[in-house]
Amino acid sequence: MPDDAGTPWTGFSDTWLLGFRRIYAIFIVRGNRDPHRTAVRSPWAMLRLVALSFGPGIVTTVVSKMPAGHSWRISGDDVLLFALLGTVSGGMLGAASLAWSFPLARLGTIDDLIRGSAHRDRIVSPVLRGYGIWQSFPPVVAAAIPVVVLLARDDLNARNVVLTVNLSWAMSFLGNVSYWLIVPPIMVIVMRKCTDLKLRWNDPARTPGIRTLSEGYAYSAIFLALGAFAVTLPGLFGDALLGGYLPYLYGWLLGLSLWVGALTQFMLFTITRRFRLLMMDTLVGGDTYLLSEGSATEIFEKVRISESSPSTRAAYDTLAEAPTLPYGTGLIVQYATAVFGSVVGFLLQ
Repeated sequence: MPDDAGTPWTGFSDTWLLGFRRIYAIFIVRGNRDPHRTAVRSPWAMLRLVALSFGPGIVTTVVSKMPAGHSWRISGDDVLLFALLGTVSGGMLGAASLAWSFPLARLGTIDDLIRGSAHRDRIVSPVLRGYGIWQSFPPVVAAAIPVVVLLARDDLNARNVVLTVNLSWAMSFLGNVSYWLIVPPIMVIVMRKCTDLKLRWNDPARTPGIRTLSEGYAYSAIFLALGAFAVTLPGLFGDALLGGYLPYLYGWLLGLSLWVGALTQFMLFTITRRFRLLMMDTLVGGDTYLLSEGSATEIFEKVRISESSPSTRAAYDTLAEAPTLPYGTGLIVQYATAVFGSVVGFLLQ
């Protein structure tokens, strides 16, 4: 196990702070700001967010009304598509900045959680390696390729070209943000294999580091679930608006939401459950009264005369009743309902 005498380990904190400089979907909105300063309070950050999200669609629409762009034949449905793309891009850029800012005040809790683990550097390495250009660039290209393929089925006229440009612009942000929604959950998958994490012995699910991870992933998953639901709404106004693009975009957002929300929470569930069962076994394993149906009378007598049994039993009961996730089932049910509702809404269209 690592020896940290006099040397506090901040591997996760340092790695996470690099994201504000190396993730372009965050950096181009926030600019060269202190990560601990909220970007949404900066008028320039908000202006950049709006310009990057809605700017291409606005420019395309304005130019199409001029004589030089008359051949583009931009329709009302195309304008609505530009508005939707701007909303999706703005939501993804804003959510990326907010989601990455969420753990800022709690970075130390994750450092504390994994500081004593012999595999702490391996836990952090997926995020650190993910900053490489050759890792983060391909998802951006992959997000735009299906758009080009979808629109190339029609004639390569001027209208299709400008639609492809606008869709590719929006998908480049979606691809970068999606990549950074895929990478951090890998940390929890690695953590699941570690048995030397520092959890609260009597209530592991409410360990500060576990809470930070669980709430942070849930925060991003809810944004994605709402986004998946939002892209189903234009279908109510007719199929011409999105055509073959809607299933692709919806499937992308829904898959990300399940990856960030369902998978990560299940990993955290298994981590806390394993630790809780280990502590329960430790409490009774070294004593003389292991529960068994055949020796119930003998066990009750040992419990009665044992001086340590009341405290042991109380600790055992506390662990047995401790939750396995930081929040109750109500939030999980709400998230599952939102996902199920979006699936139903999509299928009905």
